[in-house]
Amino acid sequence: MTKKGRFTFYPDDPEQVLRIKRFLMAAGSYVMWIILCTICILQGFTLFSFYDLIGLSLVVITVNVIVYGVLRSGLNKRFKDPSLTMPQMMLGTLWSMICLYGAGEIRSSMLMLYFVVFVFGVFRLRFLQFLFLSFFAIVNYSIVVYFLHRLHPYEININVELINILFLATVLPWFSLVGSYITKLRATIAKALETIEKLAVTDELTQVYNRRRLLEILKDQKAKADRGAKSFSLCIFDLDHFKKVNDCFGHETGDIVLKKVAGTIHQNIRDIDSIARYGGEEFMLVLTGTIESEAMMFAERLRELAEKIRFDNMGDFHITVSIGVAVYVPQEGFQTTINRADTALYRAKENGRNRVEIERKTESKQLYLF
Repeated sequence: MTKKGRFTFYPDDPEQVLRIKRFLMAAGSYVMWIILCTICILQGFTLFSFYDLIGLSLVVITVNVIVYGVLRSGLNKRFKDPSLTMPQMMLGTLWSMICLYGAGEIRSSMLMLYFVVFVFGVFRLRFLQFLFLSFFAIVNYSIVVYFLHRLHPYEININVELINILFLATVLPWFSLVGSYITKLRATIAKALETIEKLAVTDELTQVYNRRRLLEILKDQKAKADRGAKSFSLCIFDLDHFKKVNDCFGHETGDIVLKKVAGTIHQNIRDIDSIARYGGEEFMLVLTGTIESEAMMFAERLRELAEKIRFDNMGDFHITVSIGVAVYVPQEGFQTTINRADTALYRAKENGRNRVEIERKTESKQLYLF
Protein backbone atom coordinates (compact mmCIF):
# COMPACT_ATOMS: atom_id res chain seq x y z
CA MET A 1 0.00 0.00 0.00
CA THR A 2 2.94 2.33 0.53
CA LYS A 3 6.27 2.78 -1.12
CA LYS A 4 9.19 3.95 1.03
CA GLY A 5 6.73 4.97 3.73
CA ARG A 6 4.57 7.10 1.38
CA PHE A 7 1.10 6.41 0.05
CA THR A 8 0.90 5.74 -3.68
CA PHE A 9 -2.29 6.37 -5.64
CA TYR A 10 -1.81 3.24 -7.76
CA PRO A 11 -0.86 -0.21 -6.39
CA ASP A 12 1.96 -2.33 -7.79
CA ASP A 13 -0.45 -4.82 -9.37
CA PRO A 14 -0.88 -3.91 -13.11
CA GLU A 15 -4.39 -5.39 -13.19
CA GLN A 16 -5.43 -3.27 -10.21
CA VAL A 17 -3.95 -0.21 -11.88
CA LEU A 18 -6.12 -0.86 -14.95
CA ARG A 19 -9.22 -1.27 -12.78
CA ILE A 20 -8.54 2.00 -10.98
CA LYS A 21 -8.04 3.82 -14.28
CA ARG A 22 -11.43 2.56 -15.46
CA PHE A 23 -12.92 3.71 -12.16
CA LEU A 24 -11.42 7.17 -12.70
CA MET A 25 -13.10 7.33 -16.11
CA ALA A 26 -16.42 6.57 -14.41
CA ALA A 27 -15.69 9.18 -11.73
CA GLY A 28 -15.07 11.70 -14.50
CA SER A 29 -18.57 10.97 -15.78
CA TYR A 30 -20.02 11.94 -12.40
CA VAL A 31 -18.16 15.25 -12.61
CA MET A 32 -19.66 15.81 -16.07
CA TRP A 33 -23.16 15.09 -14.73
CA ILE A 34 -22.72 17.48 -11.80
CA ILE A 35 -21.65 20.24 -14.20
CA LEU A 36 -24.71 19.57 -16.41
CA CYS A 37 -26.99 19.65 -13.37
CA THR A 38 -25.44 22.96 -12.30
CA ILE A 39 -26.14 24.44 -15.74
CA CYS A 40 -29.74 23.18 -15.57
CA ILE A 41 -30.22 24.83 -12.16
CA LEU A 42 -28.80 28.12 -13.44
CA GLN A 43 -31.17 28.00 -16.43
CA GLY A 44 -34.17 27.05 -14.30
CA PHE A 45 -34.70 23.66 -15.97
CA THR A 46 -34.70 21.53 -12.82
CA LEU A 47 -36.68 20.85 -9.68
CA PHE A 48 -33.47 20.79 -7.64
CA SER A 49 -31.85 23.67 -5.79
CA PHE A 50 -28.13 24.28 -5.32
CA TYR A 51 -28.45 22.89 -1.80
CA ASP A 52 -29.96 19.70 -3.21
CA LEU A 53 -27.11 19.44 -5.72
CA ILE A 54 -24.47 19.97 -3.03
CA GLY A 55 -26.01 17.25 -0.88
CA LEU A 56 -26.26 14.80 -3.78
CA SER A 57 -22.71 15.62 -4.89
CA LEU A 58 -21.36 14.84 -1.42
CA VAL A 59 -23.11 11.47 -1.56
CA VAL A 60 -21.61 10.78 -4.99
CA ILE A 61 -18.12 11.75 -3.80
CA THR A 62 -18.45 9.58 -0.70
CA VAL A 63 -19.56 6.55 -2.72
CA ASN A 64 -16.69 7.00 -5.19
CA VAL A 65 -14.17 7.30 -2.37
CA ILE A 66 -15.49 4.02 -0.95
CA VAL A 67 -15.23 2.30 -4.35
CA TYR A 68 -11.67 3.59 -4.77
CA GLY A 69 -10.82 2.35 -1.27
CA VAL A 70 -12.09 -1.13 -2.12
CA LEU A 71 -10.04 -1.17 -5.34
CA ARG A 72 -6.90 0.30 -3.78
CA SER A 73 -6.97 -2.06 -0.78
CA GLY A 74 -7.43 -5.13 -2.96
CA LEU A 75 -10.72 -6.17 -1.33
CA ASN A 76 -12.26 -6.31 -4.81
CA LYS A 77 -10.15 -9.40 -5.58
CA ARG A 78 -12.44 -11.42 -3.33
CA PHE A 79 -15.38 -10.89 -5.67
CA LYS A 80 -16.25 -12.86 -8.80
CA ASP A 81 -15.77 -9.71 -10.88
CA PRO A 82 -12.78 -7.88 -9.37
CA SER A 83 -13.38 -4.89 -11.66
CA LEU A 84 -16.76 -4.27 -9.97
CA THR A 85 -18.14 -3.26 -13.35
CA MET A 86 -21.77 -4.19 -12.68
CA PRO A 87 -22.00 -2.53 -9.21
CA GLN A 88 -20.43 0.66 -10.56
CA MET A 89 -22.81 0.72 -13.52
CA MET A 90 -25.81 0.19 -11.25
CA LEU A 91 -24.67 3.12 -9.13
CA GLY A 92 -24.35 5.20 -12.30
CA THR A 93 -27.85 4.18 -13.33
CA LEU A 94 -29.25 5.25 -9.94
CA TRP A 95 -27.50 8.62 -10.26
CA SER A 96 -29.02 9.01 -13.74
CA MET A 97 -32.43 8.28 -12.20
CA ILE A 98 -31.97 11.11 -9.70
CA CYS A 99 -30.82 13.52 -12.41
CA LEU A 100 -33.80 12.63 -14.58
CA TYR A 101 -36.22 13.17 -11.74
CA GLY A 102 -35.18 16.79 -11.43
CA ALA A 103 -34.51 17.46 -15.12
CA GLY A 104 -37.82 19.18 -15.83
CA GLU A 105 -38.68 19.88 -19.46
CA ILE A 106 -35.27 18.75 -20.74
CA ARG A 107 -35.75 15.24 -19.34
CA SER A 108 -35.80 13.63 -22.79
CA SER A 109 -32.34 15.06 -23.55
CA MET A 110 -31.01 13.79 -20.22
CA LEU A 111 -31.90 10.22 -21.21
CA MET A 112 -28.48 10.12 -22.89
CA LEU A 113 -27.01 9.69 -19.40
CA TYR A 114 -28.03 6.03 -19.57
CA PHE A 115 -25.87 5.52 -22.65
CA VAL A 116 -22.89 7.07 -20.88
CA VAL A 117 -23.31 4.37 -18.22
CA PHE A 118 -23.77 1.56 -20.76
CA VAL A 119 -20.55 2.42 -22.60
CA PHE A 120 -18.58 1.20 -19.57
CA GLY A 121 -20.19 -2.23 -19.88
CA VAL A 122 -18.28 -2.77 -23.10
CA PHE A 123 -15.22 -3.41 -20.92
CA ARG A 124 -16.63 -6.48 -19.21
CA LEU A 125 -20.35 -7.32 -19.45
CA ARG A 126 -21.94 -10.26 -21.21
CA PHE A 127 -25.28 -10.11 -23.03
CA LEU A 128 -27.43 -11.26 -20.09
CA GLN A 129 -25.73 -8.75 -17.80
CA PHE A 130 -26.43 -6.00 -20.32
CA LEU A 131 -30.08 -7.11 -20.50
CA PHE A 132 -30.38 -7.04 -16.71
CA LEU A 133 -28.94 -3.54 -16.62
CA SER A 134 -31.34 -2.48 -19.40
CA PHE A 135 -34.28 -3.79 -17.37
CA PHE A 136 -32.89 -2.04 -14.28
CA ALA A 137 -32.64 1.29 -16.15
CA ILE A 138 -36.15 0.99 -17.62
CA VAL A 139 -37.65 0.20 -14.21
CA ASN A 140 -35.78 3.16 -12.70
CA TYR A 141 -37.08 5.54 -15.28
CA SER A 142 -40.60 4.17 -14.88
CA ILE A 143 -40.33 4.89 -11.14
CA VAL A 144 -39.21 8.45 -11.97
CA VAL A 145 -42.26 8.94 -14.21
CA TYR A 146 -44.58 7.46 -11.59
CA PHE A 147 -43.41 9.77 -8.78
CA LEU A 148 -43.37 12.81 -11.02
CA HIS A 149 -46.92 12.01 -12.07
CA ARG A 150 -47.97 11.68 -8.42
CA LEU A 151 -45.98 14.56 -6.91
CA HIS A 152 -45.48 16.99 -9.80
CA PRO A 153 -48.23 16.25 -12.36
CA TYR A 154 -47.81 19.62 -14.05
CA GLU A 155 -44.10 19.01 -14.67
CA ILE A 156 -44.56 16.12 -17.09
CA ASN A 157 -46.39 15.12 -20.22
CA ILE A 158 -47.38 11.54 -19.53
CA ASN A 159 -47.65 10.68 -23.24
CA VAL A 160 -44.13 11.94 -23.89
CA GLU A 161 -42.81 9.99 -20.91
CA LEU A 162 -44.45 6.79 -22.12
CA ILE A 163 -42.76 7.31 -25.47
CA ASN A 164 -39.46 7.80 -23.61
CA ILE A 165 -39.98 4.50 -21.78
CA LEU A 166 -40.77 2.78 -25.10
CA PHE A 167 -37.62 4.36 -26.56
CA LEU A 168 -35.49 2.98 -23.71
CA ALA A 169 -37.16 -0.43 -23.87
CA THR A 170 -36.29 -0.64 -27.56
CA VAL A 171 -32.84 0.91 -27.76
CA LEU A 172 -31.19 -0.34 -24.55
CA PRO A 173 -31.65 -4.05 -25.37
CA TRP A 174 -30.26 -3.37 -28.86
CA PHE A 175 -27.32 -1.56 -27.30
CA SER A 176 -26.93 -4.60 -25.02
CA LEU A 177 -26.60 -6.86 -28.05
CA VAL A 178 -24.02 -4.62 -29.69
CA GLY A 179 -22.15 -4.07 -26.41
CA SER A 180 -21.93 -7.79 -25.64
CA TYR A 181 -20.66 -8.42 -29.19
CA ILE A 182 -17.90 -5.85 -28.64
CA THR A 183 -17.06 -7.50 -25.30
CA LYS A 184 -16.70 -10.88 -27.03
CA LEU A 185 -14.66 -9.27 -29.79
CA ARG A 186 -12.29 -7.74 -27.23
CA ALA A 187 -11.91 -11.14 -25.55
CA THR A 188 -11.17 -12.77 -28.92
CA ILE A 189 -8.60 -10.11 -29.80
CA ALA A 190 -6.98 -10.41 -26.36
CA LYS A 191 -6.72 -14.19 -26.79
CA ALA A 192 -5.28 -13.77 -30.28
CA LEU A 193 -2.69 -11.30 -29.01
CA GLU A 194 -1.77 -13.70 -26.23
CA THR A 195 -1.29 -16.46 -28.81
CA ILE A 196 0.82 -14.17 -31.01
CA GLU A 197 2.98 -13.19 -28.03
CA LYS A 198 3.43 -16.84 -27.14
CA LEU A 199 4.39 -17.74 -30.71
CA ALA A 200 6.89 -14.89 -30.77
CA VAL A 201 8.84 -16.37 -27.82
CA THR A 202 8.18 -20.11 -28.30
CA ASP A 203 9.96 -22.64 -30.45
CA GLU A 204 7.34 -24.01 -32.84
CA LEU A 205 8.46 -27.65 -32.66
CA THR A 206 9.38 -28.21 -29.01
CA GLN A 207 7.10 -25.56 -27.41
CA VAL A 208 9.89 -24.33 -25.12
CA TYR A 209 11.31 -20.81 -25.35
CA ASN A 210 13.14 -19.79 -28.50
CA ARG A 211 16.50 -18.04 -28.78
CA ARG A 212 14.91 -14.57 -28.82
CA ARG A 213 13.18 -15.12 -25.49
CA LEU A 214 16.32 -16.73 -24.10
CA LEU A 215 18.32 -13.55 -24.71
CA GLU A 216 15.66 -11.49 -22.92
CA ILE A 217 15.82 -13.83 -19.92
CA LEU A 218 19.61 -13.66 -19.83
CA LYS A 219 19.58 -9.85 -19.92
CA ASP A 220 17.14 -9.80 -17.01
CA GLN A 221 19.14 -12.36 -15.00
CA LYS A 222 22.37 -10.47 -15.62
CA ALA A 223 20.85 -7.17 -14.48
CA LYS A 224 19.62 -8.75 -11.24
CA ALA A 225 22.92 -10.49 -10.55
CA ASP A 226 24.90 -7.31 -11.24
CA ARG A 227 22.72 -5.49 -8.69
CA GLY A 228 23.65 -7.99 -6.00
CA ALA A 229 21.08 -10.76 -6.37
CA LYS A 230 22.16 -14.39 -6.21
CA SER A 231 23.83 -15.41 -9.46
CA PHE A 232 22.45 -17.78 -12.08
CA SER A 233 23.85 -20.76 -13.95
CA LEU A 234 23.64 -21.97 -17.53
CA CYS A 235 23.39 -25.56 -18.72
CA ILE A 236 23.77 -26.18 -22.43
CA PHE A 237 22.85 -29.75 -23.34
CA ASP A 238 23.06 -31.49 -26.67
CA LEU A 239 21.44 -34.77 -27.76
CA ASP A 240 24.24 -37.25 -28.42
CA HIS A 241 24.49 -38.78 -31.92
CA PHE A 242 21.24 -37.12 -32.94
CA LYS A 243 22.18 -37.31 -36.62
CA LYS A 244 21.94 -41.10 -36.38
CA VAL A 245 18.36 -40.76 -35.15
CA ASN A 246 17.41 -38.83 -38.28
CA ASP A 247 19.37 -41.20 -40.52
CA CYS A 248 17.95 -44.40 -39.02
CA PHE A 249 14.40 -43.41 -38.12
CA GLY A 250 13.73 -40.35 -40.28
CA HIS A 251 13.35 -36.66 -39.56
CA GLU A 252 9.77 -37.03 -38.34
CA THR A 253 10.94 -39.39 -35.60
CA GLY A 254 13.79 -37.00 -34.87
CA ASP A 255 11.26 -34.26 -34.27
CA ILE A 256 9.37 -36.55 -31.89
CA VAL A 257 12.57 -37.21 -29.94
CA LEU A 258 13.33 -33.49 -29.68
CA LYS A 259 9.80 -32.73 -28.45
CA LYS A 260 9.83 -35.58 -25.92
CA VAL A 261 13.21 -34.66 -24.45
CA ALA A 262 12.42 -30.92 -24.28
CA GLY A 263 8.98 -31.57 -22.79
CA THR A 264 10.31 -33.98 -20.16
CA ILE A 265 13.02 -31.57 -19.06
CA HIS A 266 10.56 -28.69 -19.03
CA GLN A 267 8.26 -30.60 -16.69
CA ASN A 268 11.10 -31.26 -14.26
CA ILE A 269 12.53 -27.79 -13.73
CA ARG A 270 11.44 -25.18 -11.22
CA ASP A 271 8.97 -22.46 -12.12
CA ILE A 272 11.74 -19.88 -11.73
CA ASP A 273 14.00 -21.68 -14.22
CA SER A 274 13.76 -21.54 -18.01
CA ILE A 275 14.50 -23.86 -20.91
CA ALA A 276 15.01 -22.71 -24.48
CA ARG A 277 15.98 -24.30 -27.77
CA TYR A 278 19.38 -22.88 -28.50
CA GLY A 279 19.72 -24.32 -31.99
CA GLY A 280 19.23 -27.66 -33.74
CA GLU A 281 19.40 -30.35 -31.06
CA GLU A 282 20.97 -27.98 -28.50
CA PHE A 283 19.00 -26.59 -25.56
CA MET A 284 19.87 -24.17 -22.79
CA LEU A 285 18.69 -24.07 -19.21
CA VAL A 286 18.82 -20.87 -17.16
CA LEU A 287 18.90 -21.82 -13.48
CA THR A 288 17.92 -18.87 -11.30
CA GLY A 289 19.79 -18.29 -8.04
CA THR A 290 22.03 -21.37 -8.20
CA ILE A 291 25.63 -21.72 -7.11
CA GLU A 292 28.12 -24.03 -8.76
CA SER A 293 27.42 -27.16 -6.68
CA GLU A 294 23.66 -26.78 -7.15
CA ALA A 295 24.01 -26.33 -10.90
CA MET A 296 26.19 -29.44 -11.18
CA MET A 297 23.74 -31.53 -9.15
CA PHE A 298 20.85 -30.33 -11.31
CA ALA A 299 22.75 -31.02 -14.53
CA GLU A 300 23.53 -34.55 -13.40
CA ARG A 301 19.90 -35.16 -12.51
CA LEU A 302 18.94 -33.85 -15.95
CA ARG A 303 21.42 -36.20 -17.63
CA GLU A 304 20.00 -39.21 -15.78
CA LEU A 305 16.45 -38.12 -16.55
CA ALA A 306 17.16 -37.89 -20.28
CA GLU A 307 18.77 -41.33 -20.28
CA LYS A 308 15.58 -42.87 -18.83
CA ILE A 309 13.23 -41.43 -21.47
CA ARG A 310 11.63 -44.08 -23.66
CA PHE A 311 9.89 -43.56 -26.98
CA ASP A 312 6.81 -45.34 -28.33
CA ASN A 313 7.35 -47.85 -31.14
CA MET A 314 11.12 -47.47 -30.97
CA GLY A 315 12.02 -50.60 -29.03
CA ASP A 316 14.96 -50.24 -26.64
CA PHE A 317 16.07 -46.99 -28.23
CA HIS A 318 17.09 -44.29 -25.78
CA ILE A 319 18.87 -40.96 -26.02
CA THR A 320 21.69 -39.49 -23.96
CA VAL A 321 22.78 -35.91 -23.52
CA SER A 322 26.06 -34.12 -22.96
CA ILE A 323 25.91 -31.06 -20.73
CA GLY A 324 28.14 -28.02 -20.29
CA VAL A 325 27.71 -25.85 -17.19
CA ALA A 326 28.85 -22.30 -16.40
CA VAL A 327 28.00 -20.01 -13.49
CA TYR A 328 27.56 -16.33 -14.29
CA VAL A 329 30.24 -14.06 -12.81
CA PRO A 330 28.89 -10.55 -12.02
CA GLN A 331 29.77 -7.82 -14.50
CA GLU A 332 30.86 -10.22 -17.26
CA GLY A 333 28.90 -10.31 -20.50
CA PHE A 334 26.36 -13.11 -20.52
CA GLN A 335 27.69 -14.12 -23.93
CA THR A 336 30.97 -14.89 -22.15
CA THR A 337 29.06 -17.15 -19.77
CA ILE A 338 27.41 -18.86 -22.75
CA ASN A 339 30.82 -19.36 -24.38
CA ARG A 340 32.14 -21.01 -21.20
CA ALA A 341 29.15 -23.36 -21.04
CA ASP A 342 29.65 -24.13 -24.73
CA THR A 343 33.32 -24.91 -24.12
CA ALA A 344 32.31 -27.31 -21.33
CA LEU A 345 29.76 -28.95 -23.64
CA TYR A 346 32.37 -29.60 -26.35
CA ARG A 347 34.70 -31.05 -23.76
CA ALA A 348 31.93 -33.40 -22.61
CA LYS A 349 31.51 -34.62 -26.19
CA GLU A 350 35.24 -35.02 -26.74
CA ASN A 351 35.53 -37.05 -23.54
CA GLY A 352 32.92 -39.62 -24.49
CA ARG A 353 29.49 -37.93 -24.27
CA ASN A 354 26.68 -38.65 -21.78
CA ARG A 355 28.47 -36.61 -19.12
CA VAL A 356 28.49 -33.21 -17.37
CA GLU A 357 31.39 -30.79 -17.33
CA ILE A 358 31.85 -27.26 -16.05
CA GLU A 359 33.95 -24.33 -17.24
CA ARG A 360 34.95 -21.84 -14.57
CA LYS A 361 36.16 -18.32 -15.18
CA THR A 362 39.62 -18.82 -13.70
CA GLU A 363 43.13 -18.96 -15.06
CA SER A 364 43.44 -22.58 -14.02
CA LYS A 365 40.28 -24.13 -15.45
CA GLN A 366 39.06 -27.08 -13.41
CA LEU A 367 36.91 -29.96 -14.51
CA TYR A 368 34.00 -31.51 -12.64
CA LEU A 369 33.11 -34.90 -14.09
CA PHE A 370 30.06 -36.99 -13.19
